[in-house]
Amino acid sequence: MSTRRFRSIVVTHHQTPQAPWRWPSSPPPSPHAAVVFATDGASLPTGPTTTIRPAPIGCVLPSDAAETVSWTSGAEALVLWVPELLLSEFTDGIRPPTTPLVSSPLTVGFRTFAHSVLRHNDEGSSMSRYAVERLLAEMTFGSLVEQQSVEAERRPSSLIERARTVILMRREDAGFSTSQLAAELHVSPRQLQRAFAAIGETPGDLLRRMRAELAESMLRNPLYASLTVDEVSQFSGFTSSLQMRRALHAAGVPTPTELRRAMGTPKTVT
Repeated sequence: MSTRRFRSIVVTHHQTPQAPWRWPSSPPPSPHAAVVFATDGASLPTGPTTTIRPAPIGCVLPSDAAETVSWTSGAEALVLWVPELLLSEFTDGIRPPTTPLVSSPLTVGFRTFAHSVLRHNDEGSSMSRYAVERLLAEMTFGSLVEQQSVEAERRPSSLIERARTVILMRREDAGFSTSQLAAELHVSPRQLQRAFAAIGETPGDLLRRMRAELAESMLRNPLYASLTVDEVSQFSGFTSSLQMRRALHAAGVPTPTELRRAMGTPKTVT
């Protein structure tokens, strides 16, 4: 029914066919994950994922999933096509599994935002398209993390695991600190420090390392080749490129220039 592209992400709006839709079991040459939001009576993938309660409003299908979507004829569906290369900066290079998305303020807001940008007629500036691409990718990742958190609440989970989940969601915020981490986990800073001491590190160590992982992923990703090193440091949660370089060095990662050179990017960074 309609299509919009925001740099590497494509958003499509469909009137569904009567026949089931078989998602490929092998990834295409340029693998994309599909974020499918079912509306107006459209059903979700068949199989064990449909046992999720409450009933999901959407799902994330990786490029190598083997799933069947049985639509109600004439229903409407919203689909985001997200390059797995883009998602890799959030997921540490791990392809996300087939994931049902339960209704929550995040997933409902995600669907509403995707629908609104699809209907907007103005193409916007290059910075606007970049910002929309970034927001859609972050919402995809946030929805995946939220679903993992929902599943984690159904089983015993350590404080370290919960801390890692929160940091994954907040590491891009340069103002996010370990005291805020403790507050979000509803524990005291001292209790958080003791939990991390048991594994031989500190919450600050994990925060810096995960920011360094994000920076490294962005520097290796050709989708962000146009960003300067200073811009990468800002988008990965560091207050300066110097702070980012130190974190990369501490993690045993090559310098930004070396990472870009290995990717084959022209030397336009600062």
